[in-house]
Amino acid sequence: MTALSPILPLRDTIRVLLRADAGFKAIAENRIYDDVPVATSAGKPGAPTPYAYIGPMRRSRYDIGCGLAWTMQVRLFAVSTANGRTEAWSLVDAMTAALEGLEEFTPPLAAPFVVQKPIEIVQAGDVIDPLQAKSVFLDLTTIIAGPGPGTED
Repeated sequence: MTALSPILPLRDTIRVLLRADAGFKAIAENRIYDDVPVATSAGKPGAPTPYAYIGPMRRSRYDIGCGLAWTMQVRLFAVSTANGRTEAWSLVDAMTAALEGLEEFTPPLAAPFVVQKPIEIVQAGDVIDPLQAKSVFLDLTTIIAGPGPGTED
């Protein structure tokens, strides 16, 4: 059966792209998670910092005539316990450099999905929670098309 949602293929591709990017690896090594690593009992982050994780992902239908397409929105987070905001913002800047403007992914999205619009970074900002490690978010959007009529399993 063909996957009907591009959410998971997009998540997987973002993780592969960031892990392969030299700028991201220089700051966070390969630490890009699918969700927030579980905090320790002492309230410390559940993974060495800095790291990134994929937050909310959203899709909405996009009309392309025949076939399926979605406007995709993804929020990524950069987390740091270093003094100040420099490390968290540097990680967000590295993620922006790795993803902004991509229109062909290596590796490509899992079949049958294809990117229809280059990734656009639409905003970034601080997450202020005095009881947690410093976090910065990054929002991206793209359009992904899926199978056309007669191609679904």
